[in-house]
Amino acid sequence: MEAHESLQRFERVAQGPLDELSRTAAIVVAVLAAFLSIATFLSNEAIKEAITGETKTADATAVMEANDVKTIIAESNAQILRVVAVGNPLARAASARAEALDARTVNELAPIHRKLADEIHLHQRERDHANDRHLVFEVSAIGFQVGIVLAGVAIIARRRWLLASGGIAGLAGVVMMITGLII
Repeated sequence: MEAHESLQRFERVAQGPLDELSRTAAIVVAVLAAFLSIATFLSNEAIKEAITGETKTADATAVMEANDVKTIIAESNAQILRVVAVGNPLARAASARAEALDARTVNELAPIHRKLADEIHLHQRERDHANDRHLVFEVSAIGFQVGIVLAGVAIIARRRWLLASGGIAGLAGVVMMITGLII
């Protein structure tokens, strides 16, 4: 069938009364379009979650790096105080200060480091999960789009198998969307 014949057939269908195939295809297209809008919305929400997770990971990493700098400075200061204390009349005060810095490193900075590492790991898992959901919703949207196209072509070509194929593609999209909601 040539392009002009397809166009003429479409114009007859569009202007004439709807037959059963056209009516069914129109309903399938409408339902798939509704599902497509839902899948698109869910995909957009998932990508926002992924971006937010990445931002949280970056923030926690920056705080952890600042904590690492504090640890390095405290350890270096403690070492300098120990070196300076040797043979110095104020050795006792310098040693006490070095011990205080060591205690701060162990009691304050190390627990913060562990907490931040756990937080970063959690944010990375949340981000990865959101990315996975985004991909599933995008594949779902593709199923709906293919289903809409096939159902539309079924009207023009007057082929039930195209309508059935569109329905199957749409059903695959529904399955993927439900999968994205479950995972």
